[in-house]
Amino acid sequence: MQSVSVSVCRRCGVVAPAQGTACDVCHQPLAAVRAAAPATPSDQFWVAVRAGFTCNSCRFLAPLDSLDADGAVECAHCGLRQRFDNDNWRPALEFAHAVGDLAGPAPEGRNPHPAIWIGSDNPHARVGDTRTFDDFDSGPLSFHAAPGHPVCQKCSVLVHVSATGQGTCQSACPSCGDRATFRVADGARALYPELLAVVSDDARSDRPKAQLSAPAGAAMTVNCCSCGAPLTLEGKGSLQTCKYCSASCIVPHRSLSRALHEAIEPAIWWMLLGGVSAKRSELLTEHAQKTGQTHKTALELLKKATGSKKKIGDAPGVYEAPEVSGWNFAQMLFTVALGMLALLIAFGITRLVGVSF
Repeated sequence: MQSVSVSVCRRCGVVAPAQGTACDVCHQPLAAVRAAAPATPSDQFWVAVRAGFTCNSCRFLAPLDSLDADGAVECAHCGLRQRFDNDNWRPALEFAHAVGDLAGPAPEGRNPHPAIWIGSDNPHARVGDTRTFDDFDSGPLSFHAAPGHPVCQKCSVLVHVSATGQGTCQSACPSCGDRATFRVADGARALYPELLAVVSDDARSDRPKAQLSAPAGAAMTVNCCSCGAPLTLEGKGSLQTCKYCSASCIVPHRSLSRALHEAIEPAIWWMLLGGVSAKRSELLTEHAQKTGQTHKTALELLKKATGSKKKIGDAPGVYEAPEVSGWNFAQMLFTVALGMLALLIAFGITRLVGVSF
């Protein structure tokens, strides 16, 4: 299939709007940090997200730094672990899918339909053109989505990501050589089959989680996952290293916030989504009905437009010509003229040998 690429901030991994001047996340001039993200197949795209939920107790907005689909979440402010209905995720994932599929700067998003124009009704056309994120709020969930690509948390460089299995992927940094593996929980994948992979600190499967404890009335302690020694937290990154045994542990952002006694902004993380979004399908259906086409025909034409052409034989770049309906008058005139020429030649030959009709 064809490959496509988007312009992103190489430090943050969010889209760099075509008409923007500074990154909305790191505030660096886009002229200095703008980069082309590694290309992906035309039916797959990375979406950068930032999410949070409103705590039932303290009512503060707490970060959700991964697709937490176990039915419960923990507030980074008051520490309350509370029920979180997984049904809240599905409309947010549909929204993220639509943003990745329909975002600009092209009016119709990544893969315009060959015959149906939806640019005038595209709700996400400004993303990637004049703005970075589109926002979605539903019940307790606050969700922000933008096209993007994962970056290395150590050196802020766009990483190469390859799929390694169902819901698993591996990233490799071209600068520092750091590698990481990630896995989407089965419950999360069941929520939205179009979700192919997730890249976030919480989703890392190659590093164990730190040991956390928060006795009643006492401050939270964070201990090494290997030797049990207290971790000396450095910075606000989730990956922390033990000074005693040098083991690396993942400390969730919600735990960092409580351990450091300071608010931490929701982290940027990324989802790989595939296929035509429900919003694009809806727009195509509306316009197809106006022109007398069926919903099925519109989607089939779109899939053909985004797919690769079938080659004939082994000659590269040679493809089957499309069939044109109706009469080919040029071909008919050429055939008649060729027939008349053949008759004239035959008549001349018979005169030369003295044979008459």
